[in-house]
Amino acid sequence: MSLNIYYIVRHDSENMLCCLPGETDWKPAVWHDNIREELIESVKSNVGSYEHPRARGTEANNITSFHPYHRYWGGDEDNRPEILFQFDPTDNWGSINCKPKGMMHEGKMVLDVENRQVRDFYEMPLTICTQIEGWFVEALIRLNPFIRYTDFIARMPSTSSHFATPNVLNMRASRWRTKNWCRSWTKKDGTEAIRSHMWGKMTAEQQIQNSTKGMGAATAAQVKEIEGLNKGKLNRGRRGYGKRAREVEATGDTTESDGMGGS
Repeated sequence: MSLNIYYIVRHDSENMLCCLPGETDWKPAVWHDNIREELIESVKSNVGSYEHPRARGTEANNITSFHPYHRYWGGDEDNRPEILFQFDPTDNWGSINCKPKGMMHEGKMVLDVENRQVRDFYEMPLTICTQIEGWFVEALIRLNPFIRYTDFIARMPSTSSHFATPNVLNMRASRWRTKNWCRSWTKKDGTEAIRSHMWGKMTAEQQIQNSTKGMGAATAAQVKEIEGLNKGKLNRGRRGYGKRAREVEATGDTTESDGMGGS
């Protein structure tokens, strides 16, 4: 499912329909914002809560909803998921057949604030906090190479005073990786130099195990050294969340970049 398709929406106080520009096949729809509390409650009443609390925003519904797969995850070394210790990805990472379908709710297409259908990933919580931690962003992207920063944003409350952008999420993940000997799995300018540098800091056993477990956090001097390898090479990408829906309605142009950014 493409994340670059924008729908035209019409609604009244009771019903909402969406349709692609130039077509007449109107389908029932709902904005993610309008079912946010319902989505949070649907998983809260199930099997428990996070063992290590997630970041929260100032608004009551600005939280990351519970996902049982992430129940015991935390950002510190003792509770970190194994995928964040894994140094290199598997050979088939990036080509794994795990493309998402569109999110549905009670027979309705779920749309984000830009009138794009929210993409339904098993690995992602139904709602995401605008203050989501860098380690959690990185872990989810590693779990499924089709996840993009716009998929996080689609699950955030659009009315929050701390609404995030792809670049904000990219920088959170990048800063966390640098401090924790975690290389980017997405090939961009500077990543090979960083990989080589980090690989050289690992023991022979860690290299054999393809794991950074036991390296601890990088010192301030080590962080500065790693950042220097990437200086001037950062592809910041686009900010990615302008008011596109009205433009689509006017022009019929439904395509756009994927909002992945660089790191």
